[in-house]
Amino acid sequence: MRISKKAEYAIKAVITIARNTQNKPLQISEISKTGSIPIKFLEQILLSLKNNGILKSKRGAKGGYLLAKSSNQITIRMILEIIDGPFDPVGLNFGNDLGAGLEKCFFDMVEMVNEHLNQFTIKGVLEIEEPKDLLAFEI
Repeated sequence: MRISKKAEYAIKAVITIARNTQNKPLQISEISKTGSIPIKFLEQILLSLKNNGILKSKRGAKGGYLLAKSSNQITIRMILEIIDGPFDPVGLNFGNDLGAGLEKCFFDMVEMVNEHLNQFTIKGVLEIEEPKDLLAFEI
């Protein structure tokens, strides 16, 4: 299975927005720079995520994008399906007849992958990335 570059950028964009602890809207240019995402893809991606309830936008000089849901409610599967559609590696949803045995094998695989992707929320991904034993000192 290969995830499209567009879906990869979408995940990176949502993670970039979720990292924003100040809860202020992030402009497209900030998301692009921080997430290393080309702006030409980003506008279209953010619009798709907004139209599907993952993000919300605020207009104006201090406008930009925010999460529309809590980061623990947004799964990697949700983002992938918005951008690339449902996971269907052999075309089972399009009537590709493989025979009962292979269909069972691939349906089971699709269920396992979807279950796995549902377990990873944006919040969970961020928690994995944060060093747990880091101590902060101020002078």
